[in-house]
Amino acid sequence: MTRSLRHASRSRSAIFAPIGDSGRAVRVEQRLADAIRSGLLADGERLPSEQELASMLGVATVTAREALVALRAQGLVTTVRGRGGGSFVTRPKHIDDNSLSDRLSRMTRVELRDRGTLYRVIHAGCAELAAQYADDQDAESLRDLLVREDEPDVAVWRHAGSELYLSVAALTQSARMTREVVRHEADFGLLLRLPLSSPEFRCATRTHHVALVDAVALHAADAARRAVHEQIDEALGHLVDLHRAVR
Repeated sequence: MTRSLRHASRSRSAIFAPIGDSGRAVRVEQRLADAIRSGLLADGERLPSEQELASMLGVATVTAREALVALRAQGLVTTVRGRGGGSFVTRPKHIDDNSLSDRLSRMTRVELRDRGTLYRVIHAGCAELAAQYADDQDAESLRDLLVREDEPDVAVWRHAGSELYLSVAALTQSARMTREVVRHEADFGLLLRLPLSSPEFRCATRTHHVALVDAVALHAADAARRAVHEQIDEALGHLVDLHRAVR
């Protein structure tokens, strides 16, 4: 198994883990929607069949079917009938900056800080655990996710940043923690990467990401936590400035 597939397998196992006793379609829908919006499930990717999905999540087939219907209504899934058909992810390749700025403008400063604090604590905790549990192959797979300094495509930077944090979460060996990170990446992580349109911010972000990967490779939990703190704190500072500008 390649390094990238190794992380993808861990993250996906958390998404498709049994849903629990409540087994409601809304929970299945939300879990898959978060995985699609965060980028964990890629555009065009084929989802498990209704029967397979129900078996993996530990719910009734009708529950899985209801969830897929809801996802189709949101435009997140397209179903094709016949041979070679199935349900396919229809996630947009990128989200328009104007849409994200509009979402940011509707947030209060208190809400922005509150969400940022929660995001920071969760991701820093994941980094600390990843540094404890990761082996050499895990560390190299994280290094493969680092973006070249001269990469001009902002969408590449944003996707890579989300993928890095999702991969770090997978290394915690906690399916519940991984799903929590997926949820926050689908929600607040998109906003936090708005400042990546700035070349200077991209450069600083890469420096923090390199420090994070180095710390994981060295099993330096404190350094890994610190690298995440510094990166997110800097991103929050830029996001506050953007928030002030769009209000």
